[in-house]
Amino acid sequence: MTVLGWIFNNRRLVLTVAALLSLSGVAMWLTMVRQEDPRLPAYWGQVVAPYPGADAPLVERLVLEPIEDALAEVHEIRYFEATAFDEMAVLEIELRGDIRDFNAAWDEVREALAQARLDFPEGAGRPVLDENQVDQDAIVLAVCGSADSLELLQGARHLKDRLLGHPLVKRAEIIADPGEQVTIALNDDVARRLGLNTQQLASQLGARSRILSGGSLQMEGKSIRLRPLSEFASVAEIQQTPIRLSGGQSVPLSEVARVHLSPREPARARMRIDGAMAVGVGVVPREAINIVRFGDEVRRAIADAAPAIEPLRVQVVTYQPARTQTRLSELNRSLLFGVMIVAGTLIMAMGIRLGLLVASVVPLVTMTAVALYAWGGGVLHQISIAALVLALGMLVDNAIVVAENVQWRLDRGQSPRAAAMDAVKELAVPLAGATLTTLAAFIPMLISQGPTADFTRTIPVIIMLTLAISYLYALAVTPLLSHMTLRPSHAPRRSLLTDLGRGAAALAIKRPVAVLVVAGMVLVGVMALSRQVPRQFFPSADRNQILVDVKLVEGAHIDATDATVLAVEKALAGHTAVHRVASFVGRGAPAFYYNVQRVPFSPHFAQLIVETVHADANDAVLHFIRSALAPALPEAELVVRKLEQGPPVDAPIEIRLQGQHLEHLEQAAVAVIQRLKSLPAARDIRHDLGPGAPTLRFRIDDAVAGRYGISRVDVGHAIYGRTRGTPVGELYSREDPIPVVIRSAAGERMAISDLEAIDVPTTTGQVVPLAQVAHIEPLWQPAAIRHRNGQRVVTVSAQLAEGSSFSGVLADLERRLATLRLPQGVALDFGGDAEGSGEANRALLSRMPIGLLVLLGVLLAEFNSFRRTAIILMTIPLATAGVVPGLLVGQQPFGFMSLLGVIALIGIVVNNAIVLLEVVESRRRQGADIPQALTDAVARRIRPIVLTTATTVAGLLPLAFSASTLWPPLALAMISGLLASTLLTLVVVPALYRVLMDSRAISWLAGAGRSRRKLKPSRS
Repeated sequence: MTVLGWIFNNRRLVLTVAALLSLSGVAMWLTMVRQEDPRLPAYWGQVVAPYPGADAPLVERLVLEPIEDALAEVHEIRYFEATAFDEMAVLEIELRGDIRDFNAAWDEVREALAQARLDFPEGAGRPVLDENQVDQDAIVLAVCGSADSLELLQGARHLKDRLLGHPLVKRAEIIADPGEQVTIALNDDVARRLGLNTQQLASQLGARSRILSGGSLQMEGKSIRLRPLSEFASVAEIQQTPIRLSGGQSVPLSEVARVHLSPREPARARMRIDGAMAVGVGVVPREAINIVRFGDEVRRAIADAAPAIEPLRVQVVTYQPARTQTRLSELNRSLLFGVMIVAGTLIMAMGIRLGLLVASVVPLVTMTAVALYAWGGGVLHQISIAALVLALGMLVDNAIVVAENVQWRLDRGQSPRAAAMDAVKELAVPLAGATLTTLAAFIPMLISQGPTADFTRTIPVIIMLTLAISYLYALAVTPLLSHMTLRPSHAPRRSLLTDLGRGAAALAIKRPVAVLVVAGMVLVGVMALSRQVPRQFFPSADRNQILVDVKLVEGAHIDATDATVLAVEKALAGHTAVHRVASFVGRGAPAFYYNVQRVPFSPHFAQLIVETVHADANDAVLHFIRSALAPALPEAELVVRKLEQGPPVDAPIEIRLQGQHLEHLEQAAVAVIQRLKSLPAARDIRHDLGPGAPTLRFRIDDAVAGRYGISRVDVGHAIYGRTRGTPVGELYSREDPIPVVIRSAAGERMAISDLEAIDVPTTTGQVVPLAQVAHIEPLWQPAAIRHRNGQRVVTVSAQLAEGSSFSGVLADLERRLATLRLPQGVALDFGGDAEGSGEANRALLSRMPIGLLVLLGVLLAEFNSFRRTAIILMTIPLATAGVVPGLLVGQQPFGFMSLLGVIALIGIVVNNAIVLLEVVESRRRQGADIPQALTDAVARRIRPIVLTTATTVAGLLPLAFSASTLWPPLALAMISGLLASTLLTLVVVPALYRVLMDSRAISWLAGAGRSRRKLKPSRS
């Protein structure tokens, strides 16, 4: 018994299995892991290497360069960018796109960092790698309701502890942690009068702030531990600590210093929500969970924790679960509408009985694909759901062809069983070829590598899975349903589509050369028109949130940055389109969106999340900040931007300048900025080479210092102790140890004129003024030095005006920069969208030959003819004929998503050509000549071809009109391309066949060519 016979003999089993698979898909749909966007793999990591006391040039030479030398040998790294700040080096690392074992790759990075540390100078800290850059703070909370930052911190800690105990929470982190320290603010005048210096005080307090073991005793067979209370237990205890003076007397510490618990100094970060002081908590979910359920659970945990921290209150800053639910609900509706539109189109075009039969296949195939996708570990997010919507029209193609063939045979008198079985026998191989060629078009997308490919990989996975299932169902389920439901059509039907098909065939047969010339002219015209289509790597997100970067000159104090941010907050609070403002001073915003990049401690930097009343109001707020707010704050650099889709890109326009001399880089950056400012579409133009920061260098007279027994270390400790504070121990009264430091009462606010009076202790216990052993030299030096792959670099960046594309600005900028004379040793290249889109396109196109090889293999195996294969391949350019006009009419840019639409089009157009050519070959085997075979083929296949186009277009309509900015470019590219390519395919394929396969046409063309050569005048 054949497989086909077994299927018909066991039709109840086959249909039951199909129904159960479909119902399983429904169950999976309701219970699957849900996210808004795909989780990108761990391509990015951040390294922080501290070197306390060192300035940026020292950090560059002694810490950064050893790390770069070690990382250069790690093959898995694509590039690394590094910045040497005062006292710290920060490196951003991106792995190569072909990496799949990310844990092994980051282990290699750790080994390189460990090797580099061997070359670090004494005092440099261990470099710390954080490879969890893709972790998203799905919920960001703010604890507010008090002006006391320490009270807010305690509330945030309590909330964090409650959240960490939840099984769905991977990590909860304090945001803008003010820290704690016990500050012993020494009264300098009283200390001098009592003959007490900082070193003596630190020595006495340090001896009383240690956890010591008292040993143990053996008693009655048990060991009793002896525990002397040798550490501080409270601030009050520290205040009452007796301090022994040089004369032997003792005084309480409170008489010579003010002892108080305070936030860490200097402050590292601050946070406000709508102008009110806050301490945040970022909540990171575990992987592979339902993010919507996660949000519900976190809200319950917040409600449980709220009474314990009253009167403090918890405010939600960003809440990803709600946005995920909204996005998925919108796409669910698109999928439902797509199914309904496709079903309605089929019923209207094919009649109720035939249309319902084919339409019933849509949910069967779709839900079966969902079941298999979920069982394979698939996640439900906007990419996967949109891929199902994209597949709707394509998955009915096989069912249409089979059902049409069965009906055609029934109308000619065959029995239902015979008609169904003969239809499968006739179409199994052609449909396999057509399906394989469509799958071949998606192979490059499937095997492409890199962050962009990983972001969109679900599209080929879903579509290829759906098409494969649709082929199997077309051979097993559709014939069974046809056998059960279809009946012969007794009334002869005159089809308008059939008449149109015969007319198109007649035109192609009679005027093949003219048809091909016109088609060629259309393609040339489209290529010329393509220059008018703007290019955009990925569109902006449709969120009602924008980011505002506030940057002062590097070296600015966090208090100055905070004052500027307060002015920005005040201005935004008065704008009617602004709903909420959350500010993060001294750091970047938490990773509340999947491609927001983390910015570590930066006192001169702040980032604001501005939530508008609606996404449509974003442009008004952007314009207000740029036109009114930025000019009012000339001391700050304000960069405002919408959230972007796709892998992270710092700015759409980036020009990198590499060289070794900072002065040359600065000259080049200024020249590039002048060119950029002449471009009308460029906004927020800036470069990242700061003017430097003031430094006071203390040059020590070693001879004089030596006479007092003072070393350079003593001088350094004296200066640091008076400004930042000398550590003397820890207080263990709370959950975490709290450092105890001694400093002057003024601390960082000490006047420069008072520096020379700083007491430096001598070996005899006396003190001498700093001015006696050192003199002060003012110095201006870089506060930050940036590298890329080991070379010094300056990046000039710009945002774009609304409605502008990077392609238009970049082309104009390239022309302007072509005449730029760069200083010697400075090289220029482009980053931003140009680099991102170029890499993504190259990664995709580099895999294109594999898809083409599969396509050629299938076509040659099916037709065993180079000419027939060439006819089908020549239809591929037809897929692009309508893309450009469609994007122009829809006012959509051409980017990576549009490119995916073109690739999908290739599979459909080739599929149509194969289906058409199969009938031509079948008719010729039956004895028809080429004109008759072409006419019959177009007349017979025009209906399924047009129906495939109509259903695919209908299925794409919800995406074309989606509120999301991600899908309209892809949907419009496919819709317009399908409409144009279908029309051209029905005419161009017959014309090509006539020219290449008809011996009389070939002879006529050859004769015409010889005639032209005879008429051509001789050059002699």
